[in-house]
Amino acid sequence: MPDYAFYQAMGGALSEADFMRLRGRAWAYLDALTMGLAVTASLPKPYVEKVKLACCAVADEYAAQEQGGEVVSASNDGYSETYAGSGRTAAQRLYIAAALYLIPTGLLYAGMGG
Repeated sequence: MPDYAFYQAMGGALSEADFMRLRGRAWAYLDALTMGLAVTASLPKPYVEKVKLACCAVADEYAAQEQGGEVVSASNDGYSETYAGSGRTAAQRLYIAAALYLIPTGLLYAGMGG
């Protein structure tokens, strides 16, 4: 599971408290999505990095969903943000966030081997 230092190094914008709160939910999502494969200790090192990145991306997506949507524009001086929907469901946005990092690992494959 990624720590806050890893999250910051990858460019994360959440506060430490928010990241730690959402990280557990993101980890549980990855566990369910990969049928337990993503959270095992026996993954090759390059896969571990990708799973951590996926966890951070899913945590960010959970935070965006809590905000009420996807930020389309932001202003700094008077602080305003504009949210809009992409037409995707919350579940689709979570899957896309995770799949970006997990597809190359094969951890999302749910078929039968030969």
